Amino acid sequence: MNAPIPQTAFRCPGDNLIGGVLAHLRLADRLPLRVSCRCRAHWDDPALDQLWINREVDLGSCDDLAAAINLARKAVASGPVDAGRDAALRLAPQFVTILDAEHCLVLAGEVQAGSILWCVPVISDAEARRVVNEACGLRAKARAATDAGDPASAAALLTCVQALEGRLVDPFWRDLAVAAVDHALAA
Repeated sequence: MNAPIPQTAFRCPGDNLIGGVLAHLRLADRLPLRVSCRCRAHWDDPALDQLWINREVDLGSCDDLAAAINLARKAVASGPVDAGRDAALRLAPQFVTILDAEHCLVLAGEVQAGSILWCVPVISDAEARRVVNEACGLRAKARAATDAGDPASAAALLTCVQALEGRLVDPFWRDLAVAAVDHALAA
């Protein structure tokens, strides 16, 4: 019994070299990776106890995904993120994102108890559409909760939306992001 083998199954060494070089060039165009953290900021002042704001903090940039993940882990491991010049400002990390040079999502994760729970990236466009539909439905529920005067429920729903949207990794990065999450879970 003979199984037909397509001609594309065999590639000459020159094709492999050219394919590898092109892959590295495409990757180089998308580097460096920017790591940022959405924090809940408040001041260490009893008079300002009720004032909470969301603040995006730039944690740095890296030339590969493993280094970006390690940078994010180290930044949130100790709890509050460094506020810079304002010593009374406390930044409680909530959500970490890694973006490429084209501002496409590479990986995202929710900060919980000093560690990062990485969002499992979608693996297909169909799954991405389902996630978008679910996120839109939760946003509508959050809006309804806000209108009904229930800000706590609205905030909880928006946190779920954020975690869902963290799964919407750019197709260029999906395979690498899935492998990185698998590796993070195994560690």
